[in-house]
Amino acid sequence: MSERDESETDETDETDAMDTSDAAGDLDTGDETDESGDEVIHSDAELAAAEAEGDTIAEEFEEYVEYEMIGWSGESRTTLASMLTLNGIPHTWQGATLVVRLEDEDRVEPLLDEVNQSNDFGLDESKTRVVYEVGAWPAALQSSLAEALGIAEIPFEWDDDGDLVIYEDDEERVEEILDAMPDPDDPDAVDSDGIDVQAVLSNLWESTRTLSKKATDADATVTFLDGAERMSRLSLPFGFDGAVWRSIVAEVLELRDAMESDRATDVVTDDEVSDMAATISRSLRKFV
Repeated sequence: MSERDESETDETDETDAMDTSDAAGDLDTGDETDESGDEVIHSDAELAAAEAEGDTIAEEFEEYVEYEMIGWSGESRTTLASMLTLNGIPHTWQGATLVVRLEDEDRVEPLLDEVNQSNDFGLDESKTRVVYEVGAWPAALQSSLAEALGIAEIPFEWDDDGDLVIYEDDEERVEEILDAMPDPDDPDAVDSDGIDVQAVLSNLWESTRTLSKKATDADATVTFLDGAERMSRLSLPFGFDGAVWRSIVAEVLELRDAMESDRATDVVTDDEVSDMAATISRSLRKFV
């Protein structure tokens, strides 16, 4: 883990819909944002052209809406993702871009407003910030770091590379937290030594394919939960784009959390599990 120079990254505090881009694994379909700056609605014809070039989003939703979340803090994005899941709204992340079905737009807008009213979006740009390069850390270690920062009430956010951004004034306290954490370069720190990345991806793909058709399949559930736990302990594998890897890990861990919730309270339905599993299966297909 290393520290970059103080960040003066230009971030926005607005939630704007954006065109499909080839950043963070997206494919540029040639669409343009309308003059009002509102979300771009992709028609079947546009999606057909995109799908011909291998756009996986076109396979997930016939028509979809994108929201750029670059200016949002990590906590706010996590809160929104949880609310979408609890409300049974299928969605996916392409880097810092939220993608939802066009038919769910009216349900998503109130959730965005609710999170807007209750959360801060990014750090104050007028203050000097420091960036710690933790984007390649295993998800389990990143979660532990976020939890420790939250307990210490230290404001933070994740940038587009998955790195930690804090105020310079909090640097000493953050250093103390980092010093107390396991060495991310030590394979024993997260018990990741010997994990076969390809085997994990293959097992996750096969199990999510089954769960997308039958959410209650016992064998697939066990296989998926085991794979999700293993994936959480993996650092960024060699050859993987960081944004793409983080997006897949986020999808897997979101489904894991949903499946481990109290199903008796109807927090998540079988149909919602199947929809989330189908999204993960499509994301993993190109890697197995």
